[in-house]
Amino acid sequence: MPDWTVRVAGLSFDRAQIAAYNALCGFQRLDTVPMTWPQVLATPLYLNLMTRPGFPLPLMGLVHVRNSIEMRRELSIDENFDVSVSLGASREVRAGLELDLVISFSELDGDVLWKATMTLLKRGPKREDDAPAAKSSTPQTESGLAQYLKISAPEDIGRRYARISQDFNPIHLYATSARLFGFKRAIAHGLWTKARVLAELSPRLAKAPRLFDVQFRQPLLLPGRASLRYVQEPARIDFSLLEAAGGKVHLAGTLR
Repeated sequence: MPDWTVRVAGLSFDRAQIAAYNALCGFQRLDTVPMTWPQVLATPLYLNLMTRPGFPLPLMGLVHVRNSIEMRRELSIDENFDVSVSLGASREVRAGLELDLVISFSELDGDVLWKATMTLLKRGPKREDDAPAAKSSTPQTESGLAQYLKISAPEDIGRRYARISQDFNPIHLYATSARLFGFKRAIAHGLWTKARVLAELSPRLAKAPRLFDVQFRQPLLLPGRASLRYVQEPARIDFSLLEAAGGKVHLAGTLR
């Protein structure tokens, strides 16, 4: 992979943008920046890297399979930050080739306060000698311990989220455009779904979370309904977002 990094110095937050994002995702607090917002703000930067001549993978067809956010402390709306987005590690896996995109928000000329790693997958050709993959483990959600919340995704959520995030991938916008890429209907942005889960679960922790890991499994078709199943410990929540009428897992992860 090319050794590419794009940087912006002294970036500030926009209160109106954050207010619109909060309303779209269900966040209630207005005095701090939602844990997932910096990655949204960095969308044009990583799209800049992925659409440059010489980027070795096709943008369309890349699948967002994992997303991890680490935060040293909450970020204030009134602060300024240095931002960088880099092409990180790549690795061959059974399904193809994975690439990490690393996004960092730092104090001005200082320490990293917030970091996200997006893992993208370029599927490879299926090999004849491939054995069935072992099912990856899901967070602990025993029926006797788990609690449930309902989450709805309106038909137009992809278009509304695109206007805020600047991610206008056609698979998220309309059923007609999504069908061109093999989907029955438009699908929700994975990062909107992750933020929607965060908005429901973070108030249940005693203090603001510092780590938010998610594995994306099956797309959430629009319009759609899902069931958020979670098991809570004092400083940790394991969760999975399930298809409302079926056993498919849309995403699973940990918040702590």
